[in-house]
Amino acid sequence: MKINLQIVSTNESVKTFYESLGYSTEPRISMGKKIESNIEMPED
Repeated sequence: MKINLQIVSTNESVKTFYESLGYSTEPRISMGKKIESNIEMPED
């Protein structure tokens, strides 16, 4: 099992906190896309 955390790269205090708990930085890319409006779902 594995836990993955996402934190803002400039948040050094949180990074230091999680490192003290045994977490380490991994080479990953997190991608996101803002959606301007809600997608309407079809009714049943």
